[in-house]
Amino acid sequence: MKNFKYIFVIVSVFATLLPVGAEEFADKRVIESKITFQKTSHQNPWLVGEPYSRKLNLLYIGKGLFFGVTLPKQNPVFAEFESFDYSVPKLGIKSYDEETGFILLETKEIPKLPNSVVLDSKSATKHCPTGKSRYVFLPFSKTPIKVLLLEKKTSEESDFFFKNQVLCGVTIGEYLIPTEYVETFYRTEGKPFPHPGLVFDVNLTPSEREYYSKNNTNPLLVTEVIPGVGPAYNLFPGDLITEVNSIPLSKIDDWDRTDKVYDLILRKPSGALRELGESVQLKLHRNFQNQNVSYDLRAYDSNDFLIPEEAKKRKPLYLIVGGFFFTELTNAYLKEFGSEYRVKSEKKLVYLSDYYQKKVHPVREKIVILSRVFPLEGNLGYQEFQDLVLEKVNGTRVTSLSQLKTLLQSEETTYYAFELSGGKIAFFTRREILDLQQELQLTYKLGRAYNLED
Repeated sequence: MKNFKYIFVIVSVFATLLPVGAEEFADKRVIESKITFQKTSHQNPWLVGEPYSRKLNLLYIGKGLFFGVTLPKQNPVFAEFESFDYSVPKLGIKSYDEETGFILLETKEIPKLPNSVVLDSKSATKHCPTGKSRYVFLPFSKTPIKVLLLEKKTSEESDFFFKNQVLCGVTIGEYLIPTEYVETFYRTEGKPFPHPGLVFDVNLTPSEREYYSKNNTNPLLVTEVIPGVGPAYNLFPGDLITEVNSIPLSKIDDWDRTDKVYDLILRKPSGALRELGESVQLKLHRNFQNQNVSYDLRAYDSNDFLIPEEAKKRKPLYLIVGGFFFTELTNAYLKEFGSEYRVKSEKKLVYLSDYYQKKVHPVREKIVILSRVFPLEGNLGYQEFQDLVLEKVNGTRVTSLSQLKTLLQSEETTYYAFELSGGKIAFFTRREILDLQQELQLTYKLGRAYNLED
């Protein structure tokens, strides 16, 4: 009888704890979770990267969606809540902005969801603190974001800031990212924020003013146009922009000129954020003539660079033929040599990265490199080849990895001559290539010898 009482008490307590835990979760405004990322290797792209996790605070914003701010430029796989009822619900990745780290997560496994946080930038403007605003670039980001400068620096980890139950935004260090960015991210179902498409200088020296703008008041000097993001074929470094969306730049004060130019490009006359695809009109002065340029806003992306910052969607392309491991050159590939990559990696590749990264090349789409050679009996004379630019195959200039794959798949070809930088040449017959592919799989068991689409 005594044992029965103990069992009854334990069961009663256990039964009471479960709904309480679920109720506490439902009442939470900021919910703790853990997000898991997967590492990517540009030098060993066939390997499955190791997972690693980070803490992530989330807000429930309705329709089964949770919002958080995590590490940018990563590869998130899933997130999970801290267990509140002896289970760990998984959250799928609905959308992720590589520039800001903004992320939308969704789940269908939770029977009772928390109360949703209302995203209302108008209420935030009324109730939340105001102060000096400025466009800044978040860590590892190239997209300007307009933030409020906080009087007191907070943690470098992102957090949510509320005032009178109203979400004011996201704090990161000394910055407060206003609610309007969270609201826009949610409304557009996780689309990234637009980039101006160009880099400019507003503070010209007296000599630059004399050289560039004798007849223009307070022009904007274009210093760089981002390929694939800005109008790279219609706007050029050295152009003078005199109007943005019909607003003359002569009317803009000098002291906050940069921020006001960003406003003209990235915001509507009402002050609301522009979205991807909206048009920007520029009036400029070039070679003593006035011209008009129009372009649509896009998100920052390095995929159209001759040498991208990293592989598209962090999935490096590779092709292994005859034991030769070919890939496309990226900055991320070089940086995997370590903090001293400029010394440890191939000097020519570093030079190309420094001086030609964002160039719009008339012939090349990408730079294909021979990373290294898998030692096989049939390629003994080439095993020291490493980090060489692949110039031509059978006399045809190589412009991308997909083009290389097409060249190698030609049924009519009986031999392959690979011309590499430094005057190096590798020669194989078609039969030798087929034999080497079989030897490669037997020796290294890599699975597929490429990850390009068929």
